[in-house]
Amino acid sequence: MSTFFTVVLIILCAAALVYDICCFISWSRAKEKSFISNILALAGIIVLAVCGLFLKNTAHSVLMILLAVLLIPCDITCLSPEGIRTAIFANKGISPVKNLSYEYGKGLFGMEKLDLFINDKKFAKGFNLGIKKMKTVKMLADWYGKHGYENPLTK
Repeated sequence: MSTFFTVVLIILCAAALVYDICCFISWSRAKEKSFISNILALAGIIVLAVCGLFLKNTAHSVLMILLAVLLIPCDITCLSPEGIRTAIFANKGISPVKNLSYEYGKGLFGMEKLDLFINDKKFAKGFNLGIKKMKTVKMLADWYGKHGYENPLTK
């Protein structure tokens, strides 16, 4: 069972590393960018790392902590004027801004949150880290459509 767990952790680390590299390539192509994330997702990564610290097998412990570190970029979303930057192997690394819209609201414990929609379907919800940065607010206002809002002058 120990060997199986080790192999699974190695495969997960390798997949996360490939995904991270593809994300970093996509993120580097954006001239202007802003990063947002969710506090609960990052808390989950911290829990994974702490669980890794308490494993008796040193190899498993190191692999769990490495996996937690490699998962951090997976929980970060990169916004750019062109759209949301994704891993380079998915849609050439971008989800175009013409298909995207956003909406601010109240989330858990009354915290402000940002929900993102693709073609009017909610695909990412509950962002609360980095959503109040001036760069993020300006980018959303300038490039992204507000969900459910129509400008009466364009009718």
